Amino acid sequence: MPRLVPVPLLLAAILLSPAFASAQQFGLQLIRPDSMIGWDHGNPSPRGWTNEEGRLLGTEGAAPLTSAWTFGDFDLRWQWSVERGGALIVRLLDVPEGEGLTIRLAEDAYCGRLQEGDRVREQGIAVDRRGRHTAELRRQDNRLALTVDGQWVYEIPIDRHRRLGLGFAVEGPGASVANLRVEEPGGRELFNRRDLEGWWTRGDITKWHAENDEIVLRGRAGDYLRAEGEYGNYTWSSEVMVEKGGNSGLSVRTATEGWPTADGMEIQILDTPYDAPIRDQPYGSIYGHALPLTRADRSERWNRLVVKADGPMVTAWVNGEMVQHVNMAHHPELKHRPPQGWIGYQDHSAWVRVRNVRMLEAPEGDGLAVWHRPPAPTAATTLLDRLLNLEALSKADRIETGVAYRPFVDEERGERTIAELTGPGAVVRIAGIGDEGELAFYFDGEEEPRLVCSPGELASRLPHVGADNQPLLTFVGYRERLRVVLRGAERGSYRFDYVMLPGNLPVETFTDAASVFPRGWLDAAATHLRWFGSGRFRRHTPYPQHASERTTLAAGETGELLDVEGEGVVTQLTLNGSRSLLENNDLWMHVRVDGEAEPAVSAPVRFLFPGLVGNYGNYVLADQDGPTTMLAFPFGNGFSVALENRGGRDLEEIGVAATVTPLAGAADRLRLRGAFIPGGEGKALVERSGRGRWVGLVYEIPKEGESGIEGLSVDNRPVEGWSADDFDAFLGAGEEFRRHLSGRADPLLWRFLVLAPVEYEESLLLKTTGNRLGDRLLFFYE
Repeated sequence: MPRLVPVPLLLAAILLSPAFASAQQFGLQLIRPDSMIGWDHGNPSPRGWTNEEGRLLGTEGAAPLTSAWTFGDFDLRWQWSVERGGALIVRLLDVPEGEGLTIRLAEDAYCGRLQEGDRVREQGIAVDRRGRHTAELRRQDNRLALTVDGQWVYEIPIDRHRRLGLGFAVEGPGASVANLRVEEPGGRELFNRRDLEGWWTRGDITKWHAENDEIVLRGRAGDYLRAEGEYGNYTWSSEVMVEKGGNSGLSVRTATEGWPTADGMEIQILDTPYDAPIRDQPYGSIYGHALPLTRADRSERWNRLVVKADGPMVTAWVNGEMVQHVNMAHHPELKHRPPQGWIGYQDHSAWVRVRNVRMLEAPEGDGLAVWHRPPAPTAATTLLDRLLNLEALSKADRIETGVAYRPFVDEERGERTIAELTGPGAVVRIAGIGDEGELAFYFDGEEEPRLVCSPGELASRLPHVGADNQPLLTFVGYRERLRVVLRGAERGSYRFDYVMLPGNLPVETFTDAASVFPRGWLDAAATHLRWFGSGRFRRHTPYPQHASERTTLAAGETGELLDVEGEGVVTQLTLNGSRSLLENNDLWMHVRVDGEAEPAVSAPVRFLFPGLVGNYGNYVLADQDGPTTMLAFPFGNGFSVALENRGGRDLEEIGVAATVTPLAGAADRLRLRGAFIPGGEGKALVERSGRGRWVGLVYEIPKEGESGIEGLSVDNRPVEGWSADDFDAFLGAGEEFRRHLSGRADPLLWRFLVLAPVEYEESLLLKTTGNRLGDRLLFFYE
């Protein structure tokens, strides 16, 4: 292959080219010293590889390893070693799943051999020294050059438009890769160093200034300073400084009309001392959705911040060290963020200085196909995904649920077992009344308890989903069995909702609260609630939005306002109109799926959105431009919504809106059914025949007063743990309250059983202790 230029000139031309940004330490770290993050795709994740303090070790027979990054032009450097007779294979993969090029590094006569498919393009050079070696691979425009141990190997022409992924494989006994770093071209400058041409803000632009080759914020501008245009795949680099203790952020892929933390992403920029421990949302967080991997920022100094967005992969580096990486496709909340959007710096009432702002745009696309292969599900991820993505409830599975409920009044302060469960399983909700004594958790037959704490410490000692302590949403796994003992209490009441898991869904016995869920998942659960309560969460998704015109319904009139064709899942259904619509039964909603003659749900709207008056949101309900339910409606052949005015006056300015998530195979999902039952004499609070999954109850307490629960029967067999004198353990104690999945707001009470729905094959019957029932709406997937 002809050499295009002499070797020294080529190296100098590439390394000194202004296209490549300079850095105090070369490039960006691609291997963390403490994990396989960025290299752990697929199901199962690649076998045969380990990370030892930043050194990737591949053993004989190891599966090919693929990185989380693709490149156009790049300058890549690393150290490598091989076992005797082995080789390290560098894989340059064509995006999205082409075979690409391979480079073989070995201690023999063919080190650097380059192949494209079965064709050998370059034979390589002889390397006979044993030990650790260095390699550099540089691609600029239409040239690709390799050096090993400082010795030129070859330079070849390459299509300048060809985008390449990076991976490694092992040939023979074993190989290793260490100190892998990359530098990309800086791209075009977005700040002209003179003025703010090309930038804008919804706030006060006069508070942002161009001075001394910097963008400087002085004063309160409000909002974000945004670069014009929207971007999808790119590498963004800049240097940022904020005042001591100051707060800012970099918006990434935020929807046009959206807010970064709710409708895109924000990389947190927060000035705290360099050696400060990681605390809530520190520098490098994807705000509210993933804490940083480490800290690398320097307080009151310039920090080089680089963000690379490539398909579902978003990575951030501070001063060359990888501090953030997430695969959006596999994150329970970020997977709903748009693939492109605006970018800019936040004004959070601190002065900010920015310089050397560059944008290197990359081709559109979803990156490498392997990135989209989901990791193996676990019991913890399956259950939390139910909570954050309620459409998961429409998938049939073999997860069963149960309840352990032990109220007691005893003058002796002895030791009593209040739950004894057989695994594999997990406790997902604990409702406790009483703060006496201490709880001891015995796992898998252990003679000594693995966890001992007071009732008030449960939220800090167990995985804490959301912010409520009572009832506590959690995930306490056990492989074989769990026994919970209460010591030193005279009285109390504890209800444990738990799940029994099928053998194909692995569960780890509880060890500590921090290691149960993947990084960022609990953050997402807490943020989910925060933004649902504020009414601006998931307002701008990449999914189709359908909305009716606002209309007036005369008394007695019914109007079909929404009609969606095809198949999919409605993941948000909103009622547009005054909140006064939730104060009585005048307005009814009728939802039909698949062209069925009978509505799937037909009920007064106040039963569909209980407790939403007053800026309230939970995991099921939100108030976003109107009351919104997140209960998912799968449909295979159309979805429609009609409103009916059963009152005596006209209802003005009302409408409906729906977010539809496209879903192949939606026709095979369970369908959401809502049964509204008027009150009257009787004891059957919940009654259903056939096969399904009970997921919710909204109940109007009869004027004669509240009764208790006599018991639950499933498939004509009584179920333990449901009998109770009142609804406190079922809902959570309190005269009026709003919790994540339950609440009371006179005259309604409600409970959504999304973490532990009740499955039935033939029938379901929940009886009360009284003889008078109020109106109620029951939700089932069938």
